[in-house]
Amino acid sequence: MKKLNTVVLDFSISILDYLYRGRDIQRFWVLEVIARAPYFSFISVLHFKESLGLRGDEHTHLMKEHFWQSLNETEHLEEMESREGDKHWIDRFFAKHLVLFYYWVMVVYYLVDPMDAYDINMKIEKHAYETYSKYLAYHPEDTKIAEIAQDELNHAKELQHAMMLHV
Repeated sequence: MKKLNTVVLDFSISILDYLYRGRDIQRFWVLEVIARAPYFSFISVLHFKESLGLRGDEHTHLMKEHFWQSLNETEHLEEMESREGDKHWIDRFFAKHLVLFYYWVMVVYYLVDPMDAYDINMKIEKHAYETYSKYLAYHPEDTKIAEIAQDELNHAKELQHAMMLHV
């Protein structure tokens, strides 16, 4: 599954690269809309499992971790909105429809195979870090983007830790 995760991610990145070439802030806004979905999905599944009495030892820790991750991604989204990343209706249309699809895919994925759901999201967070880092190479004065890039790297590490809890 990890290989399939990589193929799907690479394909998705190539589409986003094409659609958002030369439109960094809009791309960042779309990425931040999408970035919250897995954390919302993880929390939804954890609530569902808890309702069925299937709470594991790591359950509460994971719920807290994913809540804080989703909140942090929301802060990133608000930053991109302040930079008018959501200015064009086509970007809003694309992101809102993509996130709806992605949310439900991640709900099913996390329910069936949490390890691989974490794996793809960890790869997405690493890609986000790389995307922000490329932008920073041309805009080193943008300290807010540097903070966001570091957050993305931290999320990737947090997801790797969450994977260890499921071993």
